[in-house]
Amino acid sequence: MARALELAKRGWGATNPNPMVGALIVDKNGDIVAEGYHAADGAAHAEVACLKNMPRPVEPTDTMYVTLEPCSTKGRTGACTDALISAGVKNVVIGATDFSPEHSGRGVEILKAAGVNVETGVLGRECEDLNFIFNHAAKTSKALLAIKYAASKDGKIALDDGNRAHITGKEAMHSVHEWRALFSSIGVGFNTVKIDNPALTVRRDGIPPSCRQRLIFSAELNFDFDMLSKRVFTDEFEDKTRVVCCADSPADKMDFLRRCGVRVMQLSAPSADRAAFWNELKERLFSEERISSIYVEGGAITLSSIINSRSADYAFVYQSPKVFGENALDALDERARGSWKIRNPKFELLGLDKLSYGEVEYL
Repeated sequence: MARALELAKRGWGATNPNPMVGALIVDKNGDIVAEGYHAADGAAHAEVACLKNMPRPVEPTDTMYVTLEPCSTKGRTGACTDALISAGVKNVVIGATDFSPEHSGRGVEILKAAGVNVETGVLGRECEDLNFIFNHAAKTSKALLAIKYAASKDGKIALDDGNRAHITGKEAMHSVHEWRALFSSIGVGFNTVKIDNPALTVRRDGIPPSCRQRLIFSAELNFDFDMLSKRVFTDEFEDKTRVVCCADSPADKMDFLRRCGVRVMQLSAPSADRAAFWNELKERLFSEERISSIYVEGGAITLSSIINSRSADYAFVYQSPKVFGENALDALDERARGSWKIRNPKFELLGLDKLSYGEVEYL
């Protein structure tokens, strides 16, 4: 199952909104005969890919290990339960149960009814954690909203003059790009674009740059031609950028943006109701565009809005050993700082920095 998890991770960021899944078949001696994984949305599922790679017919003593319960509905690629039964697979070991209402437990029942020996829960927590985005969307029918920020040891994200500072090292930056690659969209507030001019692209060693959907949050829409010269509006991925605004955002400024060729997504929630704003965004992105996740990187006003409206589902917090001083800019406002925590956080050491991440719990 550990090897199946390694295979599943080969689909990192390419399978959205589907889960990452790995599968392999071992013979009676425990030797691996074939492997497969779900490579991309619309491609063969891991079980089918594995069966296609079999060098011989399946034997009754063979066992398939798969990280997620096989699907039982035909969809675009056919039901995996049908493929397993048709191929003569008699033993299946499953990591995690599928959270999708139409699949959950049904695949196991179908396999057992066909005389297949089924074992579940092997490395179940690890298999479940791998697909935290898919699981959340399957249960809620909403995109998962994650906040991310890097802060000094004393909780600051900018120097006391407001200028951007290098908070974390290159190992942490590499980590950020790995997580960006997993998410379907990346979001920042107006001020972050104005001050930092970020690219919001995925840049990893040996891999050409890529871009997720880029969301720029702004209620007042104070865009001018200087703002529209920023990288997110002018680079090779400019068609992936859109401005997200509220029901009461100025109509004339929306018209200006559209005349300049900028995509605008107006929500029906008013600017005063931040909880409704973030909730509608999560619902619409998932239901209308199959966007299952949003990775919000700042700045302080946007992050505090998300926390204070109890809208964050997940968090990534990078902490540096640097100290900026009490006059530097806080990552979150006073109300937000003490109102939440990461439930059962996972930790990674990244050079001199530390990453804590996991589900958000409100206090």
